[in-house]
Amino acid sequence: MVMLKYKYFAQPINNLGTNRTILYELLLRQWDERQQTWRIPATFEIAPTELIQLLDCAIQELNNHHVSINLTARQFANPHFQVAISHYVQTHLLPRELTVELVATPELSELQQLSVGYRAAGILLAFDDVGSDNLFQQIKMMLPYVNTVKFALQNMRPLGTPTTDAIVSTLKFWFDKAEEQQMLFTFEGIESAADVQLANHLGITRGQGYYFAKPQLPATFMA
Repeated sequence: MVMLKYKYFAQPINNLGTNRTILYELLLRQWDERQQTWRIPATFEIAPTELIQLLDCAIQELNNHHVSINLTARQFANPHFQVAISHYVQTHLLPRELTVELVATPELSELQQLSVGYRAAGILLAFDDVGSDNLFQQIKMMLPYVNTVKFALQNMRPLGTPTTDAIVSTLKFWFDKAEEQQMLFTFEGIESAADVQLANHLGITRGQGYYFAKPQLPATFMA
C-alpha cells in the first residue's frame, strides 16, 4: 500500500490598501507519486493528529502565524478535531491567529454547540463561498456564530470573464451584511487590477486570489 503524503500550501489574504499579508489560507495538497507533483487530494478527510502535524509544519515555515484551515462538515462535527485544534492553539499560537473555514455549513444546533469550544480557545470561525454555495436564506440564522464570511468570485464567473452587475450586487449585499454584523469580510478570487478597483470602490479591505499569488509551498513566502 502506498503511503499518502500531504502538505499544506499557502495563499496570502492581503490588506488591499497596504498590500501587506494579513494571514495565509492553508490548502491541503497530496503528493502524486506517478506524476511527481502536488495536487488537490482525492479526500480531505484526514485524521486530527495528521492535520495538527501538517498545520505545525506549515506555521514553522511561514513568516506570519495568522493562518486559516478548512474543515469538512464531518471534521467540524468530530469533537476530537475540536480538542486537538484547541489544544494546539492554546499551546502554540495566540488568540485569533487561527481561523477555521467551513465550506459546507453544519446544522444550526451543531454550530451553536461547537462554536462555544472553538471560540473559548481563541479560534475564529468563517463561512466560505457565501453567495454561491452558501446562500443568505440558508445561513442567516448561523451568522451570529461565525466571525468571517468569504465571497468567492471564482465561483460566480469563469476565469478571465467580466464581472456582471448581478455579481457586483451580490458582492455588495454580502459585504454590507458583514459590516452590519461587525464581521470580517474577505473578497476571494481576485484576478486583476479591475477586481482590486471594484473592491476599493465598495470599501472592501481584505482580498485573496491569483492576482496576488497562487497557492505555494509555505517556505516560498519566507523569502
